[in-house]
Parts: sequence; structure tokens; C-alpha cells
Amino acid sequence: RAKRRNMERLVLACGGEAVNSVDDLTPESLGWAGLVYEHVLGEEKYTFVEQVKNPYSCTILIKGPNDHTIAQIKDA
Repeated sequence: RAKRRNMERLVLACGGEAVNSVDDLTPESLGWAGLVYEHVLGEEKYTFVEQVKNPYSCTILIKGPNDHTIAQIKDA
């Protein structure tokens, strides 16, 4: 199950429409992405969706050795 905000972002990027149940899926409601995969960074699991039809958004992942360094990078 995906969070509503994530579903809305996927619809914008991949096309298709958000549905509440697998029973509501039709070929017309499906979007498209060339590559979807999961990657574990530390203890967090991330899903990457690439090669979409409308690539107008992105996520920037900031990593560092500690929270203080990450805060400095964000503020720069």
C-alpha cells in the first residue's frame, strides 16, 4: 500500500490514475516507467522509479556521517 502523496506523485510522473483496490485496476489506469527498483541505504528502504513519461520531479538524497554535517549541507 502506498501513501496518498506518493501515489499522487507517481500519477504525475508515470501517468495512469490512482485506484484504491487491485480489483479496480484496468489497462487504462496503469502508468508507465522504464525501471523500478528498491535500494537499501542504511536502515531505510527506497523505491526508485526511473525513465518515466513526465520527468518533472526528483528527489535529492543528502547523506553524511552525522546529523550535524547533513544540516550544514542543507543550509549551504
